[in-house]
Amino acid sequence: SLQPRLRKPWQRVNNSAEGYWALPSRNGCFCAILLPVRRVFRIGQMAWIGLCCTPTAWANLLDVRLEAGRSNFLLDEPIVVNVVIRNNTDKRALLATDKEWIQFSVSRGRGVPVAKRGRPPEGGVYILKAGETVEREFRLDPFYDFSEPGEYGVRAMVRVPNWDGVVIPSRQSKLQVMRGHDLVSIERGVSTAQSGATPEVRRYTLQKATVAGRHFMYLRTSDNNSPSFKVFNVLPLGTLIHRARGEFGFQVDAAGVVHVFFQCHVRHFLYCTLNTRGELLRRQMYMTDPFKGAPALGRDVRGRFVVNGGQRVPSGWDFPAPLKRPRGLPAKELGRPDS
Repeated sequence: SLQPRLRKPWQRVNNSAEGYWALPSRNGCFCAILLPVRRVFRIGQMAWIGLCCTPTAWANLLDVRLEAGRSNFLLDEPIVVNVVIRNNTDKRALLATDKEWIQFSVSRGRGVPVAKRGRPPEGGVYILKAGETVEREFRLDPFYDFSEPGEYGVRAMVRVPNWDGVVIPSRQSKLQVMRGHDLVSIERGVSTAQSGATPEVRRYTLQKATVAGRHFMYLRTSDNNSPSFKVFNVLPLGTLIHRARGEFGFQVDAAGVVHVFFQCHVRHFLYCTLNTRGELLRRQMYMTDPFKGAPALGRDVRGRFVVNGGQRVPSGWDFPAPLKRPRGLPAKELGRPDS
């Protein structure tokens, strides 16, 4: 009972409105900390509010926005964003004068930064006049690590050197990276660029995924390792009807060309051919014919892959694009995931 009553570290020493706290010293005495707790909380709260409102405040000068066209991407699919910059002042803004004119920050989960692999390429010098808007496209996946499925936050910062070098941020854009559903895979050996080298084994995998509420067919081209060490391409081929009639066609010919045939609409089908790197060579549309029936992937008398039956219909989704733009399906029914 004779021992002094010890206080806990950072124990409150009075009941004032400011709420001062104390910390015990080595000799047992208490030293008052002259930083009021409530005031510290108020300062931190104001700083947080100011940080959150920064993009909105800067938008009155230079409005920087990120537009990806959609919110979800397949794993290893190219992630392309458009940076839209609008000058809301009466003074010209000089952009892209050096390599550091635009920077990106990518984070995962609760704001954990992802690994950076490089720096996006610089653009040409551009003078943004008063009230003018410019749009630039950037591919981010070669420079930032999107190798894990999940949600990512992306932000752009634009530097304007003739405005005292001010750096103006954009609002954060949320992107979701997801895995596709594997349908079927084919493995084939392909020759390499080096003469006399052993051919490489490529794995072609048809995947389906739901992007922006629509179903799409994808082709994933990679090596034959599990998991893949190298992914050459993940390409969306077109919309995929939810309940397709019949089986889709998926073959690789002797020259290494990949043939994919599937139903994209109620009466419409897509026929795609791709090279060994998963790059699109040709895309054509067919539809059911009342006399020839539904089209299907087959072989001709020489053994080459062709579409039997149905009717060939030129469309705006053909590749290469037709010289005269035909009247095809509406964009909401057939198109790319970002259309």
